[in-house]
Amino acid sequence: MKSPPDGRPSGSLDSQLEETLTTLLAAGAPGAAALAVGPWGRVHSAAGLDSSGRPWQATARFDVGSITKTFVATLVLALVEEEKLGLDDEARMHLPARFESVGAVTMRSLLNHTSGLPDFFEDAAFVAKWQEEGSGRLWDPEDLIAISLGLPPHDPGSFSYANSNYVLAGLVIESVAGRPIGELLRNRILDPLGLTATQLPATANAAGGLVSTADELARFLAALFAGQIVSETSFREMLTTVPSDWAESQAYGLGIEAVESLMGFEASPCGAAWGHVGLGEATSVAFTTPDASRQVVLMANAMVISDAAWSALNRATWAVLCS
Repeated sequence: MKSPPDGRPSGSLDSQLEETLTTLLAAGAPGAAALAVGPWGRVHSAAGLDSSGRPWQATARFDVGSITKTFVATLVLALVEEEKLGLDDEARMHLPARFESVGAVTMRSLLNHTSGLPDFFEDAAFVAKWQEEGSGRLWDPEDLIAISLGLPPHDPGSFSYANSNYVLAGLVIESVAGRPIGELLRNRILDPLGLTATQLPATANAAGGLVSTADELARFLAALFAGQIVSETSFREMLTTVPSDWAESQAYGLGIEAVESLMGFEASPCGAAWGHVGLGEATSVAFTTPDASRQVVLMANAMVISDAAWSALNRATWAVLCS
């Protein structure tokens, strides 16, 4: 069940991960997995079943939901370094004239959710169709932006989490680079890091369509915080935050959350964790310490929203990052 190649964590951490997986299964997830990376090496745990009824494997790929946003923001920063666009460019500068109605939203405001664009999930008719037809349907990004623009806007400059921001950012990325965003991620980030199991399928959008594994999410965050992907200047931009009123986090940078208390549960005893939460076909959290010395990835292969589940995820996060 566990495969620590370089030693074992403390017994209390080991039992904490087991307790977390048990709680996620009790909350309704068919399967769950955990990865703890630290001085003890890499420890994987898994429990329950996959969608085919087979035992869940700790190395399995899964939909990471909004953790996608951290990868996409990193790609934007890479394009900024190549001088293909600027963080303070208006998005419409890089798009056809039909996008003029998005207004003066900048790339920075898209990445840190201060653009004022509402989320298409605020539209009841869209949500009903999304629930009826399934999240696996191919949704045209331009249609999603049109839904967003048909809703009352939020205050520009104030944090308001919206998937629309990243759908629009994805369109800009493809426009300035002239290639699909999945291909760009592969060439600029995934292949250089050896992340062979991570992919943004052509049918998925830039807000939450990535698939990956627990191990590769941890490796990505470690590389990002070790300065192996973007420059120090870009990294400072990424970690420049605005206050968040999103329950997941206390502050939000460019595609990355600073979390001191996950969903309002127990506060961290060792400062903020950095990473992202993903919700959708799976529930997942992926965090690192600022010095890149420890990472934690926890997932359930269903959307679990109970207090018991989030409390367990919160405790396990601090057990790994702060022990």
